[in-house]
Amino acid sequence: MLVQDVETIDKNSLNVIRVKSKKTQIFLYDTQRRLDDFINKIKYRRNGKYDDVPHFIVSKLGVVYQLLDVNYSSITFNDPKNDRKMIKVAIENLGWLNKNTINGVLNNWIGDPYRGEPYIRNWRNYYFWDTYTETQLKSVSELCEYLCEEYKIFKQVVPSQGYLENASNFRGIVCKSNFSSIYTDINPSFNFGVFFNNAKEN
Repeated sequence: MLVQDVETIDKNSLNVIRVKSKKTQIFLYDTQRRLDDFINKIKYRRNGKYDDVPHFIVSKLGVVYQLLDVNYSSITFNDPKNDRKMIKVAIENLGWLNKNTINGVLNNWIGDPYRGEPYIRNWRNYYFWDTYTETQLKSVSELCEYLCEEYKIFKQVVPSQGYLENASNFRGIVCKSNFSSIYTDINPSFNFGVFFNNAKEN
């Protein structure tokens, strides 16, 4: 599959752990903002020392970008044992949405207007959600298929967004919301059926 570089980021300047480590999980989470804003966050937050860097980003248009060598790792949970075994895939998605009760306009958590049709489901104290595109889901599926084959990761997935006890021990594909009920990504509009023949292949 075609993977592109993020041309505006110098990979050598990223604040990551450049030590090779065995990968046993693919970790999915949302950008929770538009792609350009997410890239700017990585570049500029903490004066360029932001350390929660994904290996890949999948845009709404289904374009796959690579930021980080898969052998290396970054800090998400501040737990080296977990972080070093994950291949992290950030999916462009605004996450939960607020509805203005006066004008009915939906916004993401930082106030950007949402102009599409939201996914509606009451989950983890939120009701409206940005949706993933079909093209995007196809790219996520193809990327995960490739990564599982290339890095000998089990072809299995936790087929829901719910909390999973001992999620860190699961070998395969997980999402951030599997680790704690405080997280809302991957959001409920995600179709886990795109993986491995409806997530049945082990």
